[in-house]
Amino acid sequence: MASDETRFQAFLDQHDDDAWAQVVGQLLPAIHPVDQAATRVWFAFFPLRLHRALSAAADPARAAREMLLEGKYRLAEQADTSAEFLYGHRHWPEVKRAVADYAAAPGPKPPALADQIREVARQTAERLRVEPGLLLGITAVAFMTRQQVGPETFGQPAAPGARWAKSPAQVVRDRARDDSQGVFGFLKTIDREYTVTFRETEPQGAFRLVNRQHLTTAAARDKRDYQARDPRCIEGPIPVECRSGSCGSCWVGVLSDTAKLSEPGEREITRMKECGYAGFTPERGSLIRLACQTQGHGNVTVVIPPWNGVIGKL
Repeated sequence: MASDETRFQAFLDQHDDDAWAQVVGQLLPAIHPVDQAATRVWFAFFPLRLHRALSAAADPARAAREMLLEGKYRLAEQADTSAEFLYGHRHWPEVKRAVADYAAAPGPKPPALADQIREVARQTAERLRVEPGLLLGITAVAFMTRQQVGPETFGQPAAPGARWAKSPAQVVRDRARDDSQGVFGFLKTIDREYTVTFRETEPQGAFRLVNRQHLTTAAARDKRDYQARDPRCIEGPIPVECRSGSCGSCWVGVLSDTAKLSEPGEREITRMKECGYAGFTPERGSLIRLACQTQGHGNVTVVIPPWNGVIGKL
């Protein structure tokens, strides 16, 4: 007889990326603004189809080479840290435990996945005395993580959650503001400078950008050693190889107002589909961008994925 955990896994496995996109769309209005974009970005960074393709491959290493995968592309290797850019991740240990307990609990569950996520987020928020909207995105992430890594890996003790020094409202305000250009800032045009933040929980997780400069060009001016942390990072914190939109290594997720970035061109949109981000075309908000093709004209907050590859054919 199947256990409750086995039945729960079978229920999750009925859902593919399209089904999950509908679930996230249903949850999005109730997710706190601090994590609305971040939740969509996380699901783009860790698609179920990539996990299933590697799991089904007779030779996973060869499959990875064929998809030109670089970096840490397996969610199981970073189950506790992949969503640190979500504000709700500060409560990751509690959310992870709540999802594990929910999976093992006997008795009927709501038939819709979105309703199950809402219920776990609500119960956990009551225990922690926080807004349910702050946990809704990270709870959805926990459900998807459980689906991809399985009960045994997911059931391991959780690492601590991300340390956020600011309130969610402060984070939202900081993402919206632009750097002051000084008393005579109104006279500046092309020489205005802004901040690109790529790790909000770290004081030094930012670099400077000159008005209308491409993100990768600005990142290359940051001479700190990022390669020790991520071998893909040769120049600055954003992985980059070609600077012409061909390699697809410099994808970033956008957490701030996309209006502060140049619009995606035809070349970038085409490459977006080839790399597996067809759901993030301009009319959808362009939360995923090719950094070497993207210019900034204000403060920008991005998140850099731990891997890159070409998975559009999946």
